[in-house]
Amino acid sequence: MQKRLKNKKAIILGGSKGIGKEIAKSLKKIYINVHGLSSKEINTSDLNSVKSFCKKYKKTDILVLNSGGPPNIEFKKITIEDWQKYFNQLFLGFVLILKKLKINNNGYIFYISSSIIKEPTENLIISSSLRVAFSSILKSLSLNYSKNNVSIINIAPGPFKTNRAKKLVKNMKLFEKSLPKGKIGNPKEIGDFVGAIVENKISYISGTTIYFDGNISKSFI
Repeated sequence: MQKRLKNKKAIILGGSKGIGKEIAKSLKKIYINVHGLSSKEINTSDLNSVKSFCKKYKKTDILVLNSGGPPNIEFKKITIEDWQKYFNQLFLGFVLILKKLKINNNGYIFYISSSIIKEPTENLIISSSLRVAFSSILKSLSLNYSKNNVSIINIAPGPFKTNRAKKLVKNMKLFEKSLPKGKIGNPKEIGDFVGAIVENKISYISGTTIYFDGNISKSFI
């Protein structure tokens, strides 16, 4: 199986650190040709950067849409500039990429969103609203992509050991004690999950959302 994957290509946004880096490592292990792009190579909040990316990359077998999010900001303190920046970064930039980048038959689109799309919080209202909006775009497009057996999987992580978590959480040890499993998530688990999906050609879960939140959510659905 691994020999057949040698000709496959993956493009991973935010692939130089955190969850994106672990996905890149996992795909490299199964001989995928990985382009793990840093924020310096494509900044989705800058539409000129996105347009340059679309001129350079025309098609791929695997696309991982991954981006950091905004800091904690109280709703009344969010500026128009904040909304515009993160609208581009978490929504419009991804939309432009989907319009321009061809996903080869039998390919995958993985979207790294957030578990807050299920249970939003006021301080992360920019992130939750825009990630919900883009999740809706992907769900709407999933039937069309299915015609070419392209699978779309929305991965919604809870708290994981990333630089973003360090910025959002003041006391990590105390925070971990409050979690159902008593620990924060390891990005390697998501990397291994994506790697297993691709290696085993699992495609029948397309158009769905997988919550990696360590049982934090109290929602039944």
